[in-house]
Amino acid sequence: MRAGIRVHASCLTVLLLAGTAAGCGKEETAPRDKGAAEPVKLVLASHLPINDEFNKLYIEPVRAKYPNITLEVISGNQLEQWDQYIASGQIPDMFITFNGNLPPLAERGVIEDMTPQFQSRKLDTGRFLDNYLNDIRYAVTEKGELYGLPIETTFHALYYNKNIFDKFGVAYPKDGMTWEETIAIAQKVTRQENDVQYRGLDITNVPRLAQPLGLEYVDRKTEKAIVNTDTWKRVFELGKQVYTIPGNAPSANAELNGQKGFLKSQTVAMLSDINLFSQLTEAEKSGLNWDVVQHPYYKEQPNVFGNASVYVVGATKSSKHKEQALQVMEVMTSNEVQMNVSRLGRVSPLKSPDIQKAFGQDNPLLKGKNTAGIVKSHPVKYPVYVYRDLSEKIVRQKFDDFAAGKADVNTLLRQAEEEINKAVQIEQLKKK
Repeated sequence: MRAGIRVHASCLTVLLLAGTAAGCGKEETAPRDKGAAEPVKLVLASHLPINDEFNKLYIEPVRAKYPNITLEVISGNQLEQWDQYIASGQIPDMFITFNGNLPPLAERGVIEDMTPQFQSRKLDTGRFLDNYLNDIRYAVTEKGELYGLPIETTFHALYYNKNIFDKFGVAYPKDGMTWEETIAIAQKVTRQENDVQYRGLDITNVPRLAQPLGLEYVDRKTEKAIVNTDTWKRVFELGKQVYTIPGNAPSANAELNGQKGFLKSQTVAMLSDINLFSQLTEAEKSGLNWDVVQHPYYKEQPNVFGNASVYVVGATKSSKHKEQALQVMEVMTSNEVQMNVSRLGRVSPLKSPDIQKAFGQDNPLLKGKNTAGIVKSHPVKYPVYVYRDLSEKIVRQKFDDFAAGKADVNTLLRQAEEEINKAVQIEQLKKK
């Protein structure tokens, strides 16, 4: 096993190696490739959580079809991990990452445009929904490079705690609400009772409010900040409406905010967030009675939520096993595997109506839940971000200052633009 990898991979690798022989007798997902019998080990760095569900969805089908390929799965959800792999000269053969991570991986020289390889193999990219392919093609440049294939994507939804609504006799949220309608409901369920503060709505963070409008922080071509605008002003003002509902401001105790406030303390009535299914089972055991509706939207952008993180599987530029990596990619994006992805309540990027309709059907957690509401919306076109991390940090702080009444919105957005430009200049100097 490679240096620096054993800690991440040991448990799963043992499972995979132990199950290789057992996997040979399973039904195959596609015809075998001739001449592919030589034993090969591929190291796959995954941004997705490495757990039993991941193993059953993606790893076991590969082993069943190609018993000669051993996948050693390691963690790849932090850029620092990639830097460690690069520095040690132990770059993985494959990756699963989300499209927002493609630019820094491209900067590090880890990935490459795989379009020629797909064409040579006659791989049908027409099976995928165009918006998800484009979220990969235009993540790094405007030239349309395809660094891999989408295997699943996230969604945004509005989760709600039925117990809180029942406690206060307020009607449940419904599909098709605007942000203004959602805020009006939040006002009704933001209350204090028996020294417990119930918060009506948690938006997670202000960038989440900006996403459906396709807002960016820095212009790619000029590398100048573009946050001092009327649209960003609108986002700030909408966010302030949420957090200035009396009693709805984020708590000083982080355990009462966001996912923790909804899942654990169960004092948040409505939460705007991405896929939480894997965490809701435990929350149900502790009494959470929940359901989900379509994510709120802006009136001029009906049925549009924010950025969908498209998870991409691809081969690294330095891999010596491109042919086998392509075989793995074909299995993971096959109709059979993607049907299972959808049935478990993960969003498949394939066009197939049958696969899309199967969403959540095999997940007992979702029985009787309004999963149809989730798929009524679609993601915005993923913006092309540059200097995103440093910009978001500044914008979040300025919004917090605005929500706290420290300054007016125009002043704070002007300050944000100035601070982002200074931070970008520092980063530019580092690259010289």
